[in-house]
Amino acid sequence: MIHHRGQRLALPLLEQQAAFVRRALPDLAEQILAEPGWLALATALNDTSVEGHNPTALLAEAARHRELDTATSISEVLTWRLARLHDPAVEVPVNTNSTRSAPPGSATTVQRGSGARSRSR
Repeated sequence: MIHHRGQRLALPLLEQQAAFVRRALPDLAEQILAEPGWLALATALNDTSVEGHNPTALLAEAARHRELDTATSISEVLTWRLARLHDPAVEVPVNTNSTRSAPPGSATTVQRGSGARSRSR
């Protein structure tokens, strides 16, 4: 789980990820850094950095997608959005026999099948 990976990030890496948050979202940074979901966000930011993306730019873009005022956990919302921004394929099932859940707050679950007979569940 991404939260557990965040617990294993070295302090210098956590500080680097915190600096990205402070640059991208100065007004929200301290709130985000105090949330329990911060470690998951730090991991997501580290992943984007390792993959050659600009974490500050992606984080700012993720924050612009929709308002954050009603979010229970800004860090969790941003982690979810980052996953979809830096890997757009996350939203599109690759395996046509898979079941994917919709984004948080959506009442829709998308099921796709190959047209073959359904299995008993």
